[in-house]
Amino acid sequence: HKQHTAQLVTLTSHTKRIRGRMGFEKEILSAGNGPKPQRGNTVTVHCTGYGKNNDLSLKFWSTKDPGQKPFTFQIGMGNVIKGWDEGVMTMQLGETARLRCTPDYAYGAGGFPNWGIMPNATLIFEIQVLQIS
Repeated sequence: HKQHTAQLVTLTSHTKRIRGRMGFEKEILSAGNGPKPQRGNTVTVHCTGYGKNNDLSLKFWSTKDPGQKPFTFQIGMGNVIKGWDEGVMTMQLGETARLRCTPDYAYGAGGFPNWGIMPNATLIFEIQVLQIS
């Protein structure tokens, strides 16, 4: 009976995630204390992306790598993947969070071969909001 209940809970949780409006899950690693960005703001972040070759422990890119610098983009305008547009909008200035993005909120069916991102890959991004303007 316990096993059946566990399966039911898993199924319900899974169904919710598929039907939910967001294709990302967020885990706050370090709370922020500033405002959240609004659509059209320019946001600067540190970011490390994981999921190279479908392995969520393998990094494919980081703004902290030698020669790289923080990444700046206009939020909510479709200039970045959906997981960033919607996910970073839930973050406060100074916050560090891990966003797990489903393929439709990442690079989709095409993937991003140059970075080793396979078609239909789920990705994890560790993001720190540095500046909002």
